[in-house]
Amino acid sequence: MSRPSDEAYAELIRRVKSIVLLNSCGSILHWDHQTYMPVKGAAHRAEQLALVAGLAHDQFTRPEIGDLLSRAEEGSARKGPGSAAAVNVREIHRAYDRAMRVPPALVEELARTAALAQDVWVEARRASDFGRFRPWLEKLVALKRQEAKAVSAGGLLYDALLDEYEPGETVERLTPVFGALRKSLVDLVGRIAGSPKRPDLSILHRAYPIAAQEAFGKTVVAAFGFDFQAGRLDVTTHPFCSGIGPGDTRLTTRYNPHDFGDGFFSILHEAGHGLYDQG
Repeated sequence: MSRPSDEAYAELIRRVKSIVLLNSCGSILHWDHQTYMPVKGAAHRAEQLALVAGLAHDQFTRPEIGDLLSRAEEGSARKGPGSAAAVNVREIHRAYDRAMRVPPALVEELARTAALAQDVWVEARRASDFGRFRPWLEKLVALKRQEAKAVSAGGLLYDALLDEYEPGETVERLTPVFGALRKSLVDLVGRIAGSPKRPDLSILHRAYPIAAQEAFGKTVVAAFGFDFQAGRLDVTTHPFCSGIGPGDTRLTTRYNPHDFGDGFFSILHEAGHGLYDQG
């Protein structure tokens, strides 16, 4: 006979799975936005992304999730802190506590503004006109500050944002780490700059057909272990990797027919993320 805590855990996972699937839909919309979407679809796509973000946030912050977490914690504690159930409950609870502090309207506006700003950035980059993008960047920073204030509970704003990607890390803890790295890296760069050795980099700056660059890049990352039956490589303005879901990891890059390194090294970098996503 199953325990109530086990039933609560099963229901919690079922609900969280639906939220993950919603976010996955957002990921595919985001990927399409930056690869193949017609330019004139930008405003509609921004509303789609805002809707999906809002729906996912609404489902995740319902009182039932908090109740299920409380009941599931008993069973996960019984199974031990290293069990899959305990880790799932801990991480879901952490994300739930964070989401509960962020207003729904802010979640939607962040998604909407980020999408609209993306298209302005592409045009501004093409025209080398930062002034065109500046007001959108300022708006995004202001919105992220609002999010940080909502989450921080009075602490440093950057700590609140840092915790989303590096749980438990703080500016205070990282400052000495970066300080030590800076000292070593500045010394390393100085020694490289002062070295009489000058490698021949001309191979990177010859003219290479884009089709050949793409084929070579795919061959190399496939040799590294990237599975093209569970992923793909496309072109965008700024390279990124999107883990849509199990069996679907998407790499992007940009090509320059006169600078081989621009596309190739971007492929290698994004493939690093992709290999992690593919497990």
